[in-house]
Amino acid sequence: MELLREIVHYYTKAIPPREPEKGRQSYKPPWSAFESLAIASKALRQLALESWFEVYFSRSPDDLLHVWPEFELWTRELHCVELGTDLQIRPVQWDLRAFRRLCKLRVDFDPSQSNAMLLMRFDHPRHIASQLQELEVHDVSWPSPMVLRVISQAFPGLRILKLSQDLVWCNLCNICRFATFKDHPPDEIAYVKFVGLPKHYAMYLMPLTHLHTVELTISYGLGGSTSLSKNNDLVWTGECDACMDMMFTGDDFKREWIGRKKTIEKPPSLRSVIWHFRHKNLEDVIVDVDDEPEGGADHDEEDDT
Repeated sequence: MELLREIVHYYTKAIPPREPEKGRQSYKPPWSAFESLAIASKALRQLALESWFEVYFSRSPDDLLHVWPEFELWTRELHCVELGTDLQIRPVQWDLRAFRRLCKLRVDFDPSQSNAMLLMRFDHPRHIASQLQELEVHDVSWPSPMVLRVISQAFPGLRILKLSQDLVWCNLCNICRFATFKDHPPDEIAYVKFVGLPKHYAMYLMPLTHLHTVELTISYGLGGSTSLSKNNDLVWTGECDACMDMMFTGDDFKREWIGRKKTIEKPPSLRSVIWHFRHKNLEDVIVDVDDEPEGGADHDEEDDT
């Protein structure tokens, strides 16, 4: 049986996922890719189901209340779509009790809604949320440091944190902004020697003693005055173009600010911070950046089992 399990594991890992960055849709491979295994024999059907449900996709908190008993042994990654809003938080939480071996949680928010505090609905019950090692969050409408505080309180066992959103927190004006640059930045900027995070982000992540990797994916547009394409001598960590254009004209302030960023205290186990960039026009960003205050289940296709 163990040999069969290894064969099925090898086979299923070779199946390419759907587009992982396509928000609010399952990125699991289609069930048809597993179907030939499932009909081959009773033993292979069991193993195919185990592999299929390693990732569980849910469109509603209600979906988590009606899962098969085996899911607590099978599911390692939970992918939830949360379409709610901070303004009308429903009393129902996302109940994780059926997923006792959960390692990763991905949450896709609706970018058209104010949703920054809705992560509080995913820490039920606390003892299961605290064992999560990886959290991936897409489309937080207002990614202020308060979101990082919610994360550090709800998921204290995190080792990997991934945030993907349109806006970025500027530590100079202390507001979330849409990033603009003079030209296209590199695909990614990686920090190993320095923290690489806005100061307030690093401060609220300090309680995460096991956190070793943070990845941030942000949108950007062209038309700014700062370039990151040739080098990163500014040690850029989210500063908005308006602040850099106004405050970095003086060499003394620029030198002092860069020096400060290089000495920011970091979470104790943090090893790397990676920024990813995706080009997007400002008019395509749904949230009004000036007005925003700070503040279905796994049957998505007809032959899912």
